[in-house]
Amino acid sequence: MKTVIAERYKKYSDYINSIPSLFSTNTGEVLKDKRNSVRRLEHDGLTFIAKRYKRVNWIQSIIYTHFRRTKAKRAFLFADEFRKRGVSSPRAVAYMEEYEHGRFTVGYFVYEESKGKEVFQELVNKEDFDRKLTDAVIDYIVLMHSHGVLHGDLNSANFLYTTDGDGNYHFDMIDTNRSHFCDGWPSDKQCLENLKRFTHRRDLYEYVVRGYARRRGWDEEETVRKAVALLDKFENRKKLRL
Repeated sequence: MKTVIAERYKKYSDYINSIPSLFSTNTGEVLKDKRNSVRRLEHDGLTFIAKRYKRVNWIQSIIYTHFRRTKAKRAFLFADEFRKRGVSSPRAVAYMEEYEHGRFTVGYFVYEESKGKEVFQELVNKEDFDRKLTDAVIDYIVLMHSHGVLHGDLNSANFLYTTDGDGNYHFDMIDTNRSHFCDGWPSDKQCLENLKRFTHRRDLYEYVVRGYARRRGWDEEETVRKAVALLDKFENRKKLRL
């Protein structure tokens, strides 16, 4: 097992090193248990979120052993990169990589829990979505892009939000391991492509795209036309894979 722990959490090394074994003993609160497994763990007054990624197949094991950083390692590094670029993300605690016969098999990423709620619940799951919250989300997407951050899965479920005493929204971005970074603004094409994963709900999607276009000084109708075409293509590809 390879384990890398952020400096500020090294005093919890013994506990952090035990986290992979906790998945087999059903310790902690299960948040998700599908392709990846996610648990909430309490230790010494802190709340950790531990994510165990799906075991890789043998081709992926070769790729991740020799040619590419694992999802767990990228999640750990990208959390800090987001924060360095002025985009909030929960503090990375550690990542672990399991190996068998010298080849990578399973990765784990641990971070401090954000107290935020999923934007998805307030926007996608409600018949009349919250315009004020949506506008704040659009502003945050523009901020991310202006800082050279393209979140790898800009799904509304990956925006966690809280509000302060003045009613202002604050966001934490999660599930960042597929993200990309650049100096300055990404290209217009990259920015528009980035939006297509936000939601499959069309009225919400068009509202986000129009708001984004206005903030960028783009033609709204042309931007919506292009964005809808991108979403159609994205959804059709998903159907073909099923």
